[in-house]
Amino acid sequence: MKKKFSFVVALIATVCSVLVTSCSNEINVDALPSDPESDQEIKLVKSPEFKLSSGSLFNATFNATQDVQVNVNYFKIQDFGGGKSDWMKNQYPVLYSYFDNAPSKTDRDEQVSQAEYQAVMAYLAAHPNEGSTTCDLTTYFIQNVGSSKNQYHLPFMNGDNVHHYADITGGNQMDYVEFNSTHINDYNAVWGPRALCVNIPLVNPRYHDSYYNTTQENHYRFYVIEFNGKKNLYLCFDYATYKYDNGLLDYKGDGVYNDWVIKIIPGDGSEIAPDEPDPVIPDPVIPDPEDPDPEVDPYDFYTTDHVEINLSLNDKHEEGDWIHTKLSIHIRAVTDVEVFIPVASEYYCALDDMDIVISHQLDLVKYIPQPTTENYTIVNANNGESYQVSATVAFESNGIRITTQGMTAELQEYLQETYGDGLTFEIWNYYNVDSTNREQLKPFLDESTVTFTSDPTLYVNAFAPIGDDNHKNPLDCVVTPPSAYSVWYERTYETYYDYNVLYKKQ
Repeated sequence: MKKKFSFVVALIATVCSVLVTSCSNEINVDALPSDPESDQEIKLVKSPEFKLSSGSLFNATFNATQDVQVNVNYFKIQDFGGGKSDWMKNQYPVLYSYFDNAPSKTDRDEQVSQAEYQAVMAYLAAHPNEGSTTCDLTTYFIQNVGSSKNQYHLPFMNGDNVHHYADITGGNQMDYVEFNSTHINDYNAVWGPRALCVNIPLVNPRYHDSYYNTTQENHYRFYVIEFNGKKNLYLCFDYATYKYDNGLLDYKGDGVYNDWVIKIIPGDGSEIAPDEPDPVIPDPVIPDPEDPDPEVDPYDFYTTDHVEINLSLNDKHEEGDWIHTKLSIHIRAVTDVEVFIPVASEYYCALDDMDIVISHQLDLVKYIPQPTTENYTIVNANNGESYQVSATVAFESNGIRITTQGMTAELQEYLQETYGDGLTFEIWNYYNVDSTNREQLKPFLDESTVTFTSDPTLYVNAFAPIGDDNHKNPLDCVVTPPSAYSVWYERTYETYYDYNVLYKKQ
């Protein structure tokens, strides 16, 4: 298994196991009313599905007014001490399917054994500045290795002179970790539970430095280290910090990635391949220095208010194929969003119903389904304040319109402070395999558009690299912003880990 990152976020297994079929209930044409308020409707191939998250999915602070599945991407093994059961199979089918590959408890309880801890720390100390920065796993178990607890005697500089020193233990300051902006619950450099992560790409791993109170990026490596005759994969961090206190402390790390180590175990039980060095990457092309907003860094757009959207078709299944689009809307600005997907109604309605509508030239608009809305309540754990947000999918004769509602400055601030992220809506829409195919759908999907209730600084149309050669995913789609935005920067795999297109308002 080559450890190259694939940006494509896979569907949760419970969704992937659903086989879509057309509705077989025929409509009595003579009984079709002319009243658009009638409950007589054309049937969809399958109703849309929703998921809402911020960083990691909400737990107790997140409530949905409808039966929406939440907390399906992170499972602590210690919470399921009874092992596999019919209850687990029904309630948590994803966990059930991977549970047999979970790591066992050791003489260090939830963490790796003392012998493995010592072997890993010794290897890392002897092999600084090695490892790689990419990994293609999206579903995996994590088991904490821990920290070397290296101590650093660091100077605060006043010009060329040392004002004073600080003695810092790196592992003591690393108090939480994020993968792909997803906060991993109950993890720090000292302790963490065995857990299964589902559909959480190992991209941009970063830790929080409590000494400087910031999230440190680009201080990690993936190492493959052999222990007891088996190659294992470890995510390793090097402690760095920055602070001003009667002088400037700017410590960029020592190149030894043993300040915090987490073992990564493929969820499917597959073997780890030998480590491969990172490819030689040319120097990035830096935007025009006369850019009117030089503080916006295209390599770190997460620090700028923005909306990021990925619209993608699913891969074809050799047996029992179905077609869906997954729309991911990441709102990291104070705005609501509307996306319009211009596909003909016969592509998303059940074919038997559409045959009747088309053959009798009926007014389709009167009979397509009413909008589907999911309402959510997010409760601020600090002060009890509630925020109401929602996502609506409206089916129109010439396309599908998705809108979000409820983002406020207060909600965005709470999400960023609590989860280190904004709000992410994920919406699946299903299409009729008897009336269309991916090749026919793709050109229509590439005409999709997005608008905002309040324009963010940046808009990001996300595209992913896939395959061993990291080519651009051909099933990812173009979603065009309003004309006020123009392309500001296009990223490629050679300069980053994705093919994102960044737009900035003119």
